[in-house]
Amino acid sequence: MKKVDLHMHTCASDGTWDVEELKEQLIKSNINIFSITDHDCVDNVKNMENIITPSDNLIFIPGTELTTEYDGREYHLTLYNYDINNKGLMDLINWSNQSKLNSNKEYIGTYAADKYDSISLEDFEKYEYDRKRGGWKSANYMIDKGIHKDVLNHLQEVKESGLKAKLKGPDEVIGIAKKSGGKLFLAHPSYHYRNTTMPEEELKFWLEAGIDGIECFSPYNKDEAQYYIDFCKKNNLMISGGSDCHGNFIPSRKLGVPHAELSDLNIKKLFN
Repeated sequence: MKKVDLHMHTCASDGTWDVEELKEQLIKSNINIFSITDHDCVDNVKNMENIITPSDNLIFIPGTELTTEYDGREYHLTLYNYDINNKGLMDLINWSNQSKLNSNKEYIGTYAADKYDSISLEDFEKYEYDRKRGGWKSANYMIDKGIHKDVLNHLQEVKESGLKAKLKGPDEVIGIAKKSGGKLFLAHPSYHYRNTTMPEEELKFWLEAGIDGIECFSPYNKDEAQYYIDFCKKNNLMISGGSDCHGNFIPSRKLGVPHAELSDLNIKKLFN
């Protein structure tokens, strides 16, 4: 039995663990095959590769979680075994991160600064926080200023502001990802459908857009994994699974939950 978790985050994006802490937790959780999928980030890929030893009994598959927008909503695509030196992919990652930062600055400088006397863009740009706290700069800034009580409160007000980052569409993101040599999966497909499943028509859109697989085992999918597995088998797609663990930032998401073993998945092409 080989336990698999192909979706997790470190302090390089919005998680709380560094690679040493993550490795320790993986071993404690008896996970054998794993990937780091930081949001639009590959900073901890080589760091993890450098600390794994044969005695750890761990197989590491380099990953990242790319961001795209479709039909006015944000979607995430996990990419594995890409060329980390691929210029197109690195340019995409840098562009996405800069767009998110610009959106955060716009929210702080135009919306929040007008609404709250203690908030200013100048103060925000000087602000620093411990990355191992998890989350992201604008959320932690507004929490530390005593304006927002938690991340959910922050997200709600950002939504009310009507401001959001500009993101590249699926065709461009998937095209760039494919050219990097990696395999691309639709992450947590039930994210926008919390009480149901992603409609088959939308799954077909992602299939035609060029994904290689679907993250069928996910906390968001609840008991609907088989629905996505059946779609993958019918359409010759790979089958993956992951916890979307963020360390202590989102305590409810535990490594290895939902449980997935190598025999439950179809990820042979990730080992080629």
